[in-house]
Amino acid sequence: MRDIRSRAAAGVTAGLIALALTVLLAVSRPELVEWVRAKAEERDRTGEAFLFAWALIALPVAGLLQTPVARRRGARISAGWALLAGYWLLVLLLAPVAWRAEGLFPSTDGPGKSGGIFGAAIVLVIGTPVYAVVSGAVFRTVRPEETLGEQVRGHAAGVVVLTSVLAGAVVGLACGLGFRFPAAGAPALVLPGGILWGLHAGAALGCSVAARLQPAPAPRRTTASTALAFARTGAALLVCCLCVSQLGWVLPGWAVAVVGVPAPCLLFVCAVRWEWLGRWVSFRTVEIPKRAFV
Repeated sequence: MRDIRSRAAAGVTAGLIALALTVLLAVSRPELVEWVRAKAEERDRTGEAFLFAWALIALPVAGLLQTPVARRRGARISAGWALLAGYWLLVLLLAPVAWRAEGLFPSTDGPGKSGGIFGAAIVLVIGTPVYAVVSGAVFRTVRPEETLGEQVRGHAAGVVVLTSVLAGAVVGLACGLGFRFPAAGAPALVLPGGILWGLHAGAALGCSVAARLQPAPAPRRTTASTALAFARTGAALLVCCLCVSQLGWVLPGWAVAVVGVPAPCLLFVCAVRWEWLGRWVSFRTVEIPKRAFV
């Protein structure tokens, strides 16, 4: 319990220090803010840039504060900093990707004032690796029943699965907002269908990577089989959403929403009744390795 409190205190302190440093950077270097505004093509995305700046500062600060806590509980410091460096590079690489993809999301002054969706998407995608570092989970304590390598692979697999699932949900939502076939069919592509097919696609990708991280053949085959099941269900959900969206050619938007919102859920119900559909559609929960974030 004392270790948990120490890790939590170090994480919260790191977040506050990173917030103060990010604000100080923005205040002391106003030209950076202007550059961000120019690059955003007249879209006010400085808030999202602030999130990335905070994350890139919070990761090393959290590592510094979590190191003495990890040393006291006998965790491996070098392995933790290696993971931290990898997550820092991941967040850094995601910044230009997000910058390119932000055009798929509505602007702040767009219909419905839904510009905050883009900021929420950034938080979802970078949230797992940031949490892994800020919480001190990257510093692994070797247990007798597992080697350090097994623990590191299990932790990395958990981060990959969660990040892929959340990123997939964001991709599904972005595709629903950015690509509408036809425009009146948008309700079928956004919620819940868009998030559902993207979530399953992300789970398939994450489980595929996690399978390669498994040391034993049996767990590797089981995880790979789960990845294939997620991929099939995601493909079926996407086809369902695309088919329902075509009703927009003949029906008004509200009618497409009435049909499109429950359609993906009915797909799971029908899969239980019809064996041929059940081979493609199956309800599965996303599982991560045990103690991946302990």
